[in-house]
Amino acid sequence: MVAADPIVSIRADAPDLDPARHGAKACGLQELIRRGLPVPPAFVIPMATAAAINDGDHHDELRAAVDDLTGGDSERRLAVRSGAEVSLPGAFETMLDVLPEATASAITAVAQSTKGLRVMTIAASLGYDEVPPTAVVVQLQVDSTGGAHSGAGAAASCNPVTGEPGAVGSFVWGIRGDAVMAGTVPVLALTALDDRCPEAAAQLQRDLIELEGLFRQPVELEFAVADGELWYLQLQLFEVADTGVSDFDDNVVVLAEGHPGSAGIGEGYLHVDIDAALDAVEQGQPVVLALQWTSPSDASAMVRSAAVLTKVGGRESHAAVVTRSANVPAVLSVQGMEIGPDHVVLGDERIEVGEWLIVDGTTGRVARRGQPD
Repeated sequence: MVAADPIVSIRADAPDLDPARHGAKACGLQELIRRGLPVPPAFVIPMATAAAINDGDHHDELRAAVDDLTGGDSERRLAVRSGAEVSLPGAFETMLDVLPEATASAITAVAQSTKGLRVMTIAASLGYDEVPPTAVVVQLQVDSTGGAHSGAGAAASCNPVTGEPGAVGSFVWGIRGDAVMAGTVPVLALTALDDRCPEAAAQLQRDLIELEGLFRQPVELEFAVADGELWYLQLQLFEVADTGVSDFDDNVVVLAEGHPGSAGIGEGYLHVDIDAALDAVEQGQPVVLALQWTSPSDASAMVRSAAVLTKVGGRESHAAVVTRSANVPAVLSVQGMEIGPDHVVLGDERIEVGEWLIVDGTTGRVARRGQPD
């Protein structure tokens, strides 16, 4: 058996977890638990141990940890998530609705997702010479899909694009959190919680304020609500980028507006196909990539684009987090945008693939002007 760190239950009374061994996600969950905040029970498989699971090592230890987590209930669903020391949004796999008997396979899939072109491209775009290893967090999955008082979302203690104070976020009723983070569904503002789940809404607002004060830095919480009960799934700290003044000149015509997703102005040739966009980037062309929504497999094109547009998705979606991390301007949920195989419709105008667009990710505006010389 490979010598490696033991699997650790994430508890308040456990020794301090180490980001370099257990990953930032597990450390964040332990911080929340120690402050008495609601976190589903979980354990973390350290980086070296997670990599060894595929070789058949640590399976007895893993079965014992799963049995302890689930109480021996073989039908209990689990969430299996990556957790590197540093944030690489969209790089690693997440496995949801995992039954206990499939836990080892899910852990292997997450651990092996450190390989491949996508993760290498994302790591390089964020300034890393190599892909960091990942720990794996196994957690009881919160059912956010059932009933009128269940849903999932993410919230930040301030606007992650502009830094404006006050809680902002995205929420959807009756859906799993991965759809919210992927931006594959229309999202609601945090105020959607107020009427149906006022206690959860008040607690979320209070906890965001207290955590920002505690860490002296803006925080983001991924959360789920099950029958009105609030649960926290992830804590992240972030900084708001200083992008300066963002504005258009008099020769620019605004075509559409959406949600500011990542600050700054980006200009380039419109593309609606990932492969074509990557080909254009390889040829040295600036690209504005327009997509219905984004998936982790799109990240390698997103981080190399001049700007990104999406038809759906919020500030906390995968598209927003990836583009902010890579300093790529983005506008999300562009109002009225329709995407065809070789064009987009913005407002009353049809924009063909290859035409020049300007994206202001700070104000959420999309515009056009004549092509550059």
